[in-house]
Amino acid sequence: MKKVPIKLHTANALKWLGSLYRNPADGIKEHVSNAIDEHLKAKSLGKAFSVCRVTFAMEKDRVIIDYPYGMTKEEFENALQRVADSAKKSLDFNQIGQLGIGMFSFLQIGKKCIFFSKKDKGYETIKVTLREGSDVAEFETAIKRESLLGPGIKIIISGLLFDPVKPRGPLSSAKLQKLFAEKFDPYLKEGLLEIAIYSKGTTYTVKPLKIELPKIGESYKNWRLTRDRDKKFSLELYFDPSGKGTVSIRHMGVMIVDDIKTLSAYGLEESIYANGYIRGFIEADFLKPLPARTGFEENDDWISFLDELDRLRPSIVAEVEILKQEEAEKKLTEIQKKAIELARDILNTEEFKDLELLEGLGRKLPEPRLPPSGFDFVPSSIRIEPGKTGTLPLKAFVPKVVPDNSLIKLTISDSSSIKLITESLFFRASEADRHGVVTSHIYFRGKLNTSVPTILTAITGKLKAEAIIRVAEPGPTREPIIGKEKEGRGINYVEILFEEGPSKHSRYVSKIIQINTLNPDYKQLKGSEEKTAYGALMIGKETIAYNDKSGAADDYLEKILTFYFRLKNRLSGTSERIAKRPRRRLKKSI
Repeated sequence: MKKVPIKLHTANALKWLGSLYRNPADGIKEHVSNAIDEHLKAKSLGKAFSVCRVTFAMEKDRVIIDYPYGMTKEEFENALQRVADSAKKSLDFNQIGQLGIGMFSFLQIGKKCIFFSKKDKGYETIKVTLREGSDVAEFETAIKRESLLGPGIKIIISGLLFDPVKPRGPLSSAKLQKLFAEKFDPYLKEGLLEIAIYSKGTTYTVKPLKIELPKIGESYKNWRLTRDRDKKFSLELYFDPSGKGTVSIRHMGVMIVDDIKTLSAYGLEESIYANGYIRGFIEADFLKPLPARTGFEENDDWISFLDELDRLRPSIVAEVEILKQEEAEKKLTEIQKKAIELARDILNTEEFKDLELLEGLGRKLPEPRLPPSGFDFVPSSIRIEPGKTGTLPLKAFVPKVVPDNSLIKLTISDSSSIKLITESLFFRASEADRHGVVTSHIYFRGKLNTSVPTILTAITGKLKAEAIIRVAEPGPTREPIIGKEKEGRGINYVEILFEEGPSKHSRYVSKIIQINTLNPDYKQLKGSEEKTAYGALMIGKETIAYNDKSGAADDYLEKILTFYFRLKNRLSGTSERIAKRPRRRLKKSI
């Protein structure tokens, strides 16, 4: 059997390795990963700095990266001579990198990369240059002005493929802050890592992620594989009510799979982990990342991991469903409250004062517009604050009940609490309205809080009218009690499916306003603002229908609502066009 050696164009192969990174930002983050690996290595030897600080200086024609761990010439040579077969594999501590191809990530960004490296005090600064299209690395000792003052490494990428300071460019400060925060969140939170980005005279510090959402799957913090109890993973998941959440998979604190939805053909992309109502990450250090960390090797550990996620799935689904229900009720409650407040404000305006409101809307039953006994205070009670002036209308049929030009005398039962401003007046028939009613306003001022209500009395001839006045400080306001499970004097408002179908918009049953979710006008609502307006409209409709004791108004109100929404849809052009009836052709006379 003849064996033919495979020849490789090294420069092209190196360029291909650099292109394994998904995008420029993913490529440049490789230097942070390398810095963390060096920090972990130094930590295992007891020589680590307290914090690994990585800085990025973004300039129009170059990118400069600094971190505090340098390499010797021998370490550089060893790494370059074992690309894709890295010495990292043999290290006796957990590290992020696997194949040692990070030095070539610069090919996503520019055409030339220079490394200035100083291992420690007393070491000289070495200079290593890599170029696109070259299969050699240029080694030399850095000149004095290029030498580093202390241990560390400086990387200068030039011959850029794009402008890194553009606000919406692939290496914009905003994009890098988000990427670094997501990729290196555990190290940032622990205070082991600091990342600063300098761009156009401004310094941006990468902050760890801050998630204020309900947690999910807290029981699975350190969950062991069923097939191999020595291997475990951890879930850090949150409920995302927006439905736009993503779940990533991490290795050694670094995000490898950005979004589980991208893992097609495993079923994960259609599972609860990918439906948007969960955000967070799964930490699985026993998995083996692919080169450039674009995914994981599909080995036995990977299959066992997927099986274990599937075993946990029913429990995660149950948690999410409970939280979705709570969120839906919370959102509906907020809409209910706003709709009720809006309806109450409108129904308390002058145009609707004659309506009797539904119980719980906050207004008393309307006082009669005419004096019930022919000579009465209407309304017959009032509360005022100390130092405030109050008024009560006194009404009488003149001359039907009270003779024309009658003198009315007024007295108060407790003059220490209330000062009577109006003490007498005349009722004249010439001042009567079309119902024959004369109305005069009686004025008084509150002086002291009353423990017992004060009686205001009006007398003319043998007729007497009384009203109750209380002087007190304003009491606390009470919010309406709303929601599906709440009971009490507040109005209830729920959204349900009507058994009889979609025709009705709403109904008022057992002191509850019910809104039909099957109605086509309800189904067209978009956003909480439209739902709030719709709810307030239904409350108004049911209030008007409630005042019609014949029961006929409800059908007519339903028709006007349907007409209104059809008109609104026609004007906005969002409704389905009703097909026009074809005109009949007139027969030609023969």
